[in-house]
Amino acid sequence: MKRILLLAVVALQGYYAQAQCGDWKFPEDKSTFDEKNVLYNDALRNNDFKGAKAPHKWILINAPDVNQAIYINGEKLYKGLIDQEKDDAQKKVYIDSLMIMYDMRLQYTPCGKEADIAARKAYNSYRYNVKNRSELPNILKLYDEAYKLNGKDLPYYMLLPYMSVVQYNAKYVKNLSEDEILGHYDKIMETVDYQIANEKSSDRVEKLKGYKSSIDGILVGLVNIDCDFVKTKMAPKFRENPSDLKLAKKIFGFMLNGKCTDDPLWLETGEVILANEPDFGIAKALGVKFKAADDNVKAEKYFNQALEITDDLSAKAEMYIQLGNLRSGSSARDLYRKALGADPSKKEAYSAIGYLYYGSFEKCAGKEDWVKDRAVFIAAYEMFKRGGNTSMMSKAKDQFPSKEEVFTYNYEVGSTITVGCWVGETVTIQTRD
Repeated sequence: MKRILLLAVVALQGYYAQAQCGDWKFPEDKSTFDEKNVLYNDALRNNDFKGAKAPHKWILINAPDVNQAIYINGEKLYKGLIDQEKDDAQKKVYIDSLMIMYDMRLQYTPCGKEADIAARKAYNSYRYNVKNRSELPNILKLYDEAYKLNGKDLPYYMLLPYMSVVQYNAKYVKNLSEDEILGHYDKIMETVDYQIANEKSSDRVEKLKGYKSSIDGILVGLVNIDCDFVKTKMAPKFRENPSDLKLAKKIFGFMLNGKCTDDPLWLETGEVILANEPDFGIAKALGVKFKAADDNVKAEKYFNQALEITDDLSAKAEMYIQLGNLRSGSSARDLYRKALGADPSKKEAYSAIGYLYYGSFEKCAGKEDWVKDRAVFIAAYEMFKRGGNTSMMSKAKDQFPSKEEVFTYNYEVGSTITVGCWVGETVTIQTRD
C-alpha cells in the first residue's frame, strides 16, 4: 500500500508548477509543511531513516515542487533505508522508492541537473539491482540515457560498471548482438580515453587506465576478437575509410592483443594513428617491425619520430641505439655515443661500439703494420669491457698482436698507439699471449 501511495505521487503531473531553483515554493498549509520539514530533517540528522520517511512522504504528496532539497534529502533517506533493511522484499520497495525520487526530481525541480540526476539514477540502479537479472535491460537503458545526457563527462566511476552492465545483459539476458556490444564498448572506451587525456589528477588517471584494461578484458570475454574477426569484420570498413582514426585504433589494439602484429594491416593502422597522434610506444613498435622486415628507411623514420616524441632520457637512449643499429662506421658510433650521453646506464651502447670496431678489421687493415692493424681489437676489447660483454672481450683478446709482432714492429707493451681508419681511438698496447 505504501509503495502504491508513493507511486501515485509521480502521476500528479501538471498539478504543481515547478519551483525556481534555490527558492522555496511553499504550499498553502505552510504550518503543517514546517512541522513535517522539521520532523524529517531532525530524524535524518540522527540517521533515523524510518522516522524520517512519513513526514518526508507528506511533503512529497503535498508540496512536490517546494524545493530540490526534498529530493536531495530523499536520496539520502532511501539509501539509508536500503542499507539498513534486512528483508529482501522490503528492500526492493525502498529501491523502487529511490528510483522514484530521481523521477520526481526530474519532473518538479530539475534545476538544470538533468545529466547529474540521470547519472545518479543509473549508478544506483546498478548498485542495488544488478543481481536481479530481470532488471538488467532497464539498468542498461538507464546507463544509455545517462551517457546521452553526460557524453564523455559521464562520471568516471560509472565507466567500468557501464561495461559490466553490457556484459551481464549479453551473458544472462542474451539481448545484445556482437555489433551492439562493440558499439557500447566503443563509446565507453572513447570516454575513458577522453578523460585520461583531460584529467589533471595522476591518481585518477591511474584508475582510468586500470578501468581501461578491465573493460578490454570484458570485451574479450564477450566477443572472440581474434585476427580473423578483425580481418573479417573490421578490415573492410577500414579499407573503405583508411583515415578513420577511431577504427584504426581499435584494429591496432585488437591485433596487438591477438598477437597478429606481423599482418600488414597492423602496420597500416599504426601509421594512421601516428599521423594523427604522437605516441612513443607505437612509433617504437613500428620501427622495430619495419627493421625486422629490412625496411630500414621506414624503421629509421619511426625511430626518429619516437625520439622526437619522448622526453624520457632512457627512452631517447634506446632510440639512439636502434638508429645506430641501422647505420655503420662512425655514423653508428655517433648515435651510440648519443645514447650514452642521454643515459650512461645503457651499457649495451658500449658493446655495440665494440662490435663496430671488431668488425672493421678487414676494411681498415693496411696490412703493413700488424700491431697497428690489430690495435682495433684492443679498442673493441675496451668497449666490450665497459659494456660488460665478457664473451666478446675474450674473442677480441684472442686477436690482440702477439709479443713477437710487438717486438718485430718495434713497439713496447704498455705504450700507446692510435688506431687508424675511421676509428681514431688511442689504446694501450697489449698482447694476446
